[in-house]
Amino acid sequence: MISIKYFIASCVFVCMTNLYAQAQITVYAAASLSNALDEIEQRYNQQNKLEIKRSYAASSTLAKQIEAGAPANLFISADEQWMDYLQQKKLLNVQDRVNLLGNRLVVIHPKNQSITFKMEKSFQPSTAFQGKWCTGQTDSVPVGKYAKQALTYFGWWNSLKPRLVETSDVRAALNFVARGECAMGIVYATDAAISAQVKVAAVFPQQSHTAIIYPMGILKKDPATLKFYQYLQGSEAGSIFKKYGFSVLGRS
Repeated sequence: MISIKYFIASCVFVCMTNLYAQAQITVYAAASLSNALDEIEQRYNQQNKLEIKRSYAASSTLAKQIEAGAPANLFISADEQWMDYLQQKKLLNVQDRVNLLGNRLVVIHPKNQSITFKMEKSFQPSTAFQGKWCTGQTDSVPVGKYAKQALTYFGWWNSLKPRLVETSDVRAALNFVARGECAMGIVYATDAAISAQVKVAAVFPQQSHTAIIYPMGILKKDPATLKFYQYLQGSEAGSIFKKYGFSVLGRS
């Protein structure tokens, strides 16, 4: 009799454990999304019993981790290239991705300094500030790739490259400028907006770089993931993304 009770109790424990395990998903997202997604997760959890684990880093870093087997349900990249990369590796299907958000590229400087920066090809930015400037790694991190494209478009890349400090992600570049360790930085408009320690000197015209698009893709297709995937494309999530300065490309 005791063994039967023990068996039943064990079954109940296993079932409850499985239910708990199913009541969570993991979202891998570009570092620039952290503030918006944290607020969205709080709002979503007011209506749904779901634990949403979030991992923020450069899109390149996250894509490589996913390729290596990291247990992510959803991936939101800061550019299309790294989503394409995972699709080519057959880790997601084309019908399970959507272009969710857009952003802008800006020049920032510490709030207690002043920089004149003109978006004109005749302008010489190398004389506009002293010291180093920073952005994400220009060969892999999306913001760094956009920055290199924009600087190349204006003919400024070669003169500024020797003074570049490359960072692991956009938030690291933002923090370098906020602390005054770099005199100038190139980040997303949404990142500049969350820091009281930096000011925007200029906004790059959209034709100077590839369009900044945040695609979202499903890596593990289950009901909880699908529901959150759809929620992120809805009006409630869209209003939060807009609050942080993103343009909403999906259904909102």
